[in-house]
Amino acid sequence: MEVLSLEVPHERRSAGGGSRTGGAPSSAKVAIGTFDGVHLGHRQVLDGCDTVLTFDPHPRQVLDPCHAPSLLGDRRQKLRKLGSLGIRRVAIVPFDRRWSRVSAEEFVEGVVVEQLGARAVSVGQGFRFGARGAGTTGTFDRYPELSTRVVPLVTKGSAGEPISSTRIRRLISEGDVESAGELLGSALALPAVVGDRGRLLISSRFARPAPGSYIGYVDGRPCRLRVCQDRSVTGAGTARTGSPVQVTFVKQVSWAESRPAEL
Repeated sequence: MEVLSLEVPHERRSAGGGSRTGGAPSSAKVAIGTFDGVHLGHRQVLDGCDTVLTFDPHPRQVLDPCHAPSLLGDRRQKLRKLGSLGIRRVAIVPFDRRWSRVSAEEFVEGVVVEQLGARAVSVGQGFRFGARGAGTTGTFDRYPELSTRVVPLVTKGSAGEPISSTRIRRLISEGDVESAGELLGSALALPAVVGDRGRLLISSRFARPAPGSYIGYVDGRPCRLRVCQDRSVTGAGTARTGSPVQVTFVKQVSWAESRPAEL
């Protein structure tokens, strides 16, 4: 899978650029969104696309860091999930203040059409983009060279609640990682670093489960996990201090429930 880091359109032109990035095809089918978690709702937007245009960091981490959402995974996990879905090219907007000033029209013309060579665009209902969020799904209709698909909200459950990153974060904060995993399409997996006394430290940037006991995995090894009040995690037999690991939460359990060997 090809991974590209995009340039701000007007800076690209002033530097003598202007051609398509990386030999981009002129018939690309591009899904656009943050795709945090690449959950089941996102997969409807991604269906049939060969290219993904996404943002890293999340725009709200730059524009409103005090209210930025906790993330459902890191860039590496997102890329792995996108690759497993058959996406052949991922174009990343390295979002910063410069990108926040790009107008909706310049985004479509200078990025979607010029840099990515899009023929078709797929976005979710309510998608907003461009400076001050001025661009809407209707903005794409001004460009006859683009075929636009707007995917309605995907629901799951008897109440008809939409599948969204917000809903998944709420489930995780309540400790219901099993239901969160069902909406994600796979168990919640978060990057961590081994701290003192074997504690697993997960950054506050991520959606961390409520304190309690869980069954899950550390780097693929089944074990019982304990989320402490400070949201650090303990698990038996972890790697040496400072080592990066991946912690997967499958289900919340009482401390007396099934032992790791029964996973």
